Amino acid sequence: MGEWYDQLQRMKNRLKFTLSLTSLLTVPLVQAGGPSYYADFETSRWEVSGSVFECSLSQHIPYYGEAVFYRQAGEPLFFYLQALESEMAAGRALLTSAAPAWRQGVPEKDIGYVDVQRSNRPVSLDITQTRIVMAELARGMMPTLTRRAWYSDEESIRVGVSPVNFRNAYGQYQECMADLLPVNFSQIERSTVFWRPTQMELDAQSRTLLDNIIAYAKADPGVYSFQINGFTDTAGTSGENLEASRLRAFAVHQYLVRNGIDEAMLETRYFGETEEYLIVRNERTAADRDRNRRVTILMLRR
Repeated sequence: MGEWYDQLQRMKNRLKFTLSLTSLLTVPLVQAGGPSYYADFETSRWEVSGSVFECSLSQHIPYYGEAVFYRQAGEPLFFYLQALESEMAAGRALLTSAAPAWRQGVPEKDIGYVDVQRSNRPVSLDITQTRIVMAELARGMMPTLTRRAWYSDEESIRVGVSPVNFRNAYGQYQECMADLLPVNFSQIERSTVFWRPTQMELDAQSRTLLDNIIAYAKADPGVYSFQINGFTDTAGTSGENLEASRLRAFAVHQYLVRNGIDEAMLETRYFGETEEYLIVRNERTAADRDRNRRVTILMLRR
């Protein structure tokens, strides 16, 4: 009798587990109050893609779209939802950390409210919120967003991000992010090196800027030319200023060449105190002169 009872209990437990998996594998889950979208247990996958320019870690959410962690070189990490259709109403969504079906008994935890836009990218989280979402996934929890549907006050859209297979993919994602360039093209397309009144040598800050430009140019085969232009303030004579702008422009020029940039890609000019190129035409203060005393670098890309 005792053995028969034990077998019956094991059968009940297996039945409960099977029912839990069956409920998880039905996507989307339409609950009272509106549809819920989750990646299912068996097909939940995280995909890592990237280069030295950008990295993404994404999960396909059936019938809904994608959940994406994204970082561009030189920019902070952020998370967003990409929806096939814009179902959420604009406003504020509740972000919670819910236990997946196989972790029954773990209570759902409120994280906070996030902004929702009425678009195919309804949610985009800042770096702090993004790191919270990552931490919850690493704990095996399911970050979930709930927001009223735009088409009905009685229905809410619920979107969950599955933790299945997250940890392994996150390790690959960290490797991708470690290889990102320090800057992206828009940050260095137009750059300026400023100079102190008698300075003729590049300082540490200027070398760091140029190192970033060099690293990007070497990685992007689309970069084909640099325009380097030297300018000064109006202090001193015109001849002295023209020579100062020449020396400073070619200090930048030579640094790029010494560090691997093809000299044929460089077009270097100098203009001294030429009035049409002054940022501040009527210099009255040292700050005015500091703005005019500069070398500009324009990087051109196909």
